[in-house]
Amino acid sequence: MALYLMRHGDFIPPEIDPDCPLSERGVAEATKAARLAAERGARTFRILHSDRTRAVQTASLCAEILRPAGGCGEMAGLHPHDDIFAVLDAIEGAEDVMIVGHLPFLESLAAYLVTGTLGKAAASFPTAAIVCLEREPERKGWKIAWEIKP
Repeated sequence: MALYLMRHGDFIPPEIDPDCPLSERGVAEATKAARLAAERGARTFRILHSDRTRAVQTASLCAEILRPAGGCGEMAGLHPHDDIFAVLDAIEGAEDVMIVGHLPFLESLAAYLVTGTLGKAAASFPTAAIVCLEREPERKGWKIAWEIKP
């Protein structure tokens, strides 16, 4: 199983637009990241995202390119300061899935899955970054297979 963790693309700040949609740069970098992931052979069954506009838009751009059989949909618990432990059950046993979310949530989730702790950084997530994690059954953990940082 592969787990793709992706941070939303660059967005328009709330002072300008309270919905914080993707900026032109954000659309371009999210599209580029999804294309690079497809070139690396990323196959995702489903794309899950938070309800925030920038995550919804990023996930939609990825879905256009990656064409997940299970579609693209919202998942509760993916906001910046949500508890990562609430989403672990959704990851366990799932087919290849992409989670489009926010900082610091994604950094905490990656750290916990790769190192087993919340305090050790495992990956960084600039806007539109994708980190592919693969399960390591022999050690009952995850490893970073590759990263895209457009």
